Amino acid sequence: NVYDLHQCNAFLSGVGLGAHHTGIEISGFEYSFSDEGIYKCSPRKAPPPAVFRESITLGVHSGSANDVSQILRELRTEFPPGCYDILHRNCNVFSNAVSLRLIGVEIPRWCNRLAGLGGWATSIGASFQQRTVPIEDAPNCDGEPRDNPRSQKKELSEKQKAILEKIRKKSDGSS
Repeated sequence: NVYDLHQCNAFLSGVGLGAHHTGIEISGFEYSFSDEGIYKCSPRKAPPPAVFRESITLGVHSGSANDVSQILRELRTEFPPGCYDILHRNCNVFSNAVSLRLIGVEIPRWCNRLAGLGGWATSIGASFQQRTVPIEDAPNCDGEPRDNPRSQKKELSEKQKAILEKIRKKSDGSS
């Protein structure tokens, strides 16, 4: 089951995007994931702000209720309470994991595309931040280290040493 989480979905859906919540309906219950962990509710009745959009049949599970219970128990370790991440570990990622384990079919990609794009953008930003270095430390166009005068230790000339000595004497009060 797919839900809209924001009214912006009315125009984002035209370009294959949207803020969606999903749950997997099995034997009269719907299973999903939030920051509280895996939960079940009545089908098509996810908690607000989710507004039911549509039900998509992904397939039919041919196993037993015990198989479903076992899969959900296993997923509780991958989706424990407190680990919800809107970009990387959300209800759509959970629904996809359930569907893959039960029937070997992914949920439609558009359900989580917006979060995927957000995750991609943040990883690009983090990568850019990690690669950003002061221009003095960046390699030149040939990939060779720049000659950075600030990073090289230099010896003072005799003239500079004499000036420094005069400054020290003045600050000590002796001339």
